[in-house]
Amino acid sequence: METKMRNRMRLLLMIVAALLLLFGQTSVTHSADRFVDNGDGTVTDTRRQLMWQKDDNGEEVTFQGAQKYCQTLRLGGHSDWRLPEPEEGETAVAVALRMTRHGRDVYSRFDLYWSSDSTTLLPFNYNPSYGREVARTYPATPGGRAFVRAVRSIR
Repeated sequence: METKMRNRMRLLLMIVAALLLLFGQTSVTHSADRFVDNGDGTVTDTRRQLMWQKDDNGEEVTFQGAQKYCQTLRLGGHSDWRLPEPEEGETAVAVALRMTRHGRDVYSRFDLYWSSDSTTLLPFNYNPSYGREVARTYPATPGGRAFVRAVRSIR
């Protein structure tokens, strides 16, 4: 009976390990291989085949201002910059692109950035190891302002 229980536990652990490998997030340890600083103000995400603006626009703007910023951005020899899709703002990206937080409020844990959806903001400049959960997206208000971090596809 004890042997059966041990065998079931081993099988369960192997299944959990396999699921973590298949569906788990890329750890920060592997982020160094995934994210490449191109030395020209851009960072390439080799897994998603995206090139990110390393810094941001430096000020909060409206959604229309964010779109215009991306349309006129010339960086790293490229001019096809756009606002990121909501699903492109995952934790590994936020960690790789973390910079000094803009928020002056002592309780502010992150800055919000425009996504390609005018109703959805993405959090950046937070440290996930602080233990407080950060949502992947936040609602934007009409006429609201947020920062811009542009992205482009490299496929």
